Amino acid sequence: MPSIVVAAAEDVRSKDSEQLIKELSEELGLLYGGDGTAGFQLSDVEAPRSAFIVARLDGFPVGCGAIRPLDETSVEVKRVYTRSDFRRKGVAQAIMAEAERLALEFAYSNLKLQTGPKQPEAAALYERVGYYRIPVFHGDWDEVLAFQKDLVLKPVNLI
Repeated sequence: MPSIVVAAAEDVRSKDSEQLIKELSEELGLLYGGDGTAGFQLSDVEAPRSAFIVARLDGFPVGCGAIRPLDETSVEVKRVYTRSDFRRKGVAQAIMAEAERLALEFAYSNLKLQTGPKQPEAAALYERVGYYRIPVFHGDWDEVLAFQKDLVLKPVNLI
């Protein structure tokens, strides 16, 4: 029986979370220079209506992602990462699905994200799961690919 990737919100300050963020920052630093954090702070996902997501395969942490508020209706997806040995196994899709589920739970109407041109696999994934290109919405990097996915808020049944 194949293993199933489970993605869920976890404490951003846990050992597993901090290790995944460190690995991602190192990988991005090699690609783009600098420290690879793109300005991400742990406190970004400790605010209300935000979350840090860890994906696990048989309990082992294999990837992460985060959502943080941009405004009342928009949430930004950050720090999406899959450990290299686990790529192409549905990890990133599980993270993105959980980010979308949480965004709906927190009553956002859209998710936005930005990635770099040296990550074509990431851009292809975002388009595959329903994101479309938009103008850059944050930062002053030279080359940025920005995306958005609109959500359909489900009416609350008050009965």
